Amino acid sequence: MALRPIGRLVHANSRGELPRIGRPPHATWSMLLRDIVDQFQRENAGDQVSIALRGSVARGAAVSETADLDLVVLFDDGAVLPDTLRSDVLPNMPIEKSYVPRREFLTDDKWRWMRFTLAHNGHTIWGTDHLADLPEPHLGAHCYAHLRNADEWLEHWQVFWDRDKDYHAICMWLMKRIVRSLFESQIMRLNAYSRDIYPCSTVAAEAFPDLGSIILGAAQLAVSPTDNRNRIAEVTARLSPTLLSLQAEFEKRLLI
Repeated sequence: MALRPIGRLVHANSRGELPRIGRPPHATWSMLLRDIVDQFQRENAGDQVSIALRGSVARGAAVSETADLDLVVLFDDGAVLPDTLRSDVLPNMPIEKSYVPRREFLTDDKWRWMRFTLAHNGHTIWGTDHLADLPEPHLGAHCYAHLRNADEWLEHWQVFWDRDKDYHAICMWLMKRIVRSLFESQIMRLNAYSRDIYPCSTVAAEAFPDLGSIILGAAQLAVSPTDNRNRIAEVTARLSPTLLSLQAEFEKRLLI
């Protein structure tokens, strides 16, 4: 599958505030999400759980061949949570879920990035809509979700490769982080934000022209992954020095 010009940069205002772009999913996704909600309704009563959708489906930028569902489930003590989620509408659809204690989500600093991304591009599909009460999303250090941990995932991806053996998923996971991390280094200069691979890769390729072709190659692998370990390792090795340098610059700015 070729990398398509899907997604966009979202520009902040003069105060660094981003608009809220989360939206209800279109009909195909709605049917799938109805299946997911039904699984929770069978096990939960009352207001113990809220489910928020984030990612490309919530942004209206999903490509059906490569998209997955990215859910954040906010729960109270005593809630019964399904171990696995599956839809009869699209049984092979990957479903990513994060179970987050509701009270922690609303108050704990460790969930600051999650609050930011849900305020910016999330949409509540069931339960109390806590997203509407979140502060307006704004640009800052919390936007550097992947760059700040680049040394860790660059070191560990081959461990995951040998242990989990889900090669296409690991390739996609790694390449998305590479592309988004390179883009994150440009957020404050652009006063703009994106999670979509196409705009992230084009911004990164322009910012690092000597690495432009390899960056676009990483973006291609993010949407059309390979199980060729040598190819993945080559792309990663070419871009790792720049990523680690950018991470060090980011950490230095946090200390100033």
